[in-house]
Amino acid sequence: MDRYVKSPDLRELPVGENVAVYHRLLGGLCILDGEAKDVLAGFDRPQEVAAAALAGEDKSLESQLVRQLVLRQLLVREPGATGEADGPGMPGIPAEAKINVVQLVLVNACNFGCTYCFEGVQGTDLEKKEKGAGTLSILARQKSAGDSVVVNLNDSVYASETRLAHQLDPGNRLMRPESAVEYVEKAIAIARSTGVTQLMIQFFGGEPLLNWPAIRAVLHAFGTGAAHGITLQYTIVTNGSLISEEVASLFAEHAVGVCVSFDSVKSKSRPLKNGSDSTPIVVEGLRRLQKYGNRVAINAALSSDTWASFDESLVDFAEEHGASEIGVVVDLDPTFYARFGQENIIEKLWGLVQAGAERNIVVTGYWHQIFQLLLGFNVVPQRGFKNCSAKGAQLSIEPNGAVFACKASSGHFGSIQEGEGLLQSEVYKHHASLRYENPKICRGCEIEGFCAGLCLGPIEKKYGEVDSVETSACDVYRGITRRFIQALAPYQVPTFDLAAARSAEA
Repeated sequence: MDRYVKSPDLRELPVGENVAVYHRLLGGLCILDGEAKDVLAGFDRPQEVAAAALAGEDKSLESQLVRQLVLRQLLVREPGATGEADGPGMPGIPAEAKINVVQLVLVNACNFGCTYCFEGVQGTDLEKKEKGAGTLSILARQKSAGDSVVVNLNDSVYASETRLAHQLDPGNRLMRPESAVEYVEKAIAIARSTGVTQLMIQFFGGEPLLNWPAIRAVLHAFGTGAAHGITLQYTIVTNGSLISEEVASLFAEHAVGVCVSFDSVKSKSRPLKNGSDSTPIVVEGLRRLQKYGNRVAINAALSSDTWASFDESLVDFAEEHGASEIGVVVDLDPTFYARFGQENIIEKLWGLVQAGAERNIVVTGYWHQIFQLLLGFNVVPQRGFKNCSAKGAQLSIEPNGAVFACKASSGHFGSIQEGEGLLQSEVYKHHASLRYENPKICRGCEIEGFCAGLCLGPIEKKYGEVDSVETSACDVYRGITRRFIQALAPYQVPTFDLAAARSAEA
């Protein structure tokens, strides 16, 4: 017989009269009643487990429970037993090249002047320089009051001069439709070379709908991806001000997930470039999306600028305009966490989560994905990344073909023209090394296997490297994950209720 003992990576958290247990690197979260918890406690010291129990041949309730705990690696062979090896997701597994997401930066310009955005480029020259490329003259129409909102470029999120130079380069403002198609074709070839069969294409900016011709060209050229040997899914992050009938109709046809950035009906942090309120034009766009049955999520920022206006009215707004999800981006500035405090930030988020649950509206974000990942078992290798695709799983392609880890990051891999060679760059390899393994300071953390830390851009800016940790954000991520776990009701996840099962047998 083999002897088994509790895994050192087992984590337990009270949930009412029960206890939630999971593997801090692999997940497999489940709930144990009091009797099942007592069985688990018996393995504080090594116990023999019969082969029949491990094989599922012993049908007793206790044996079935033990087998499940072993399968979840919550019980492991005692140290020194032969045949043991680190399971998938354990620290030290090798980095791999795997591209799951392609972020097309269609335009480095925007018709909004959001007070907290990393975009920075005002777009003044876009309409003049690119008029012949079929871009919108919307910038000219919405500048009637002048560019009254100015972003401080000296305080850019970017940590390197190379990254900022690309951001400000007039020749890197707009991705032509034929270039967009070429870039996606090359990105598909790279993804397929890494064994990926399903790829997410994200239309990004600036405001991507300023370059509608490029979006339309990609959707028409690739569709579902079947003709290119891959399954393609599409999303867009947009301010929602340029949703026409054509846009709403084509997005519905191609099942494009539409993330509309909107913080609050009370917030003044997202004005048009001329300083006027953007809400009426965004609402008009949402109504068009709703008309065609599009899948819509509201993308809101919880930041220093939106703190006072961030409340449950956002759920009312989402429900009214047909959005089934609210994605909350917590401030990218590391100082935000120290300024407002862990508990206050968690309470803000949790209040919105609960309000959304009452209306069947999911409230999510990087901070929520941690909980979602630990509900499964060892799903990170299949997904390709934890809660940040920029760590080795994503190509962010600029209009000029330059490839970075993401729009907010300074990690420059090279040019899309290099094809698979991009994955051989030292910068890419360094990002990919963080795909599963976090910095040493994370060792032992209860959410290590699912958390990739704060956004790369601010981390690079503050620490000069991507493999650093903002510890004040860690407290928020751990705290909100505990809230989700403790709010679980039995049978929302696998539940081992030995007392009820015994009563049923009697």
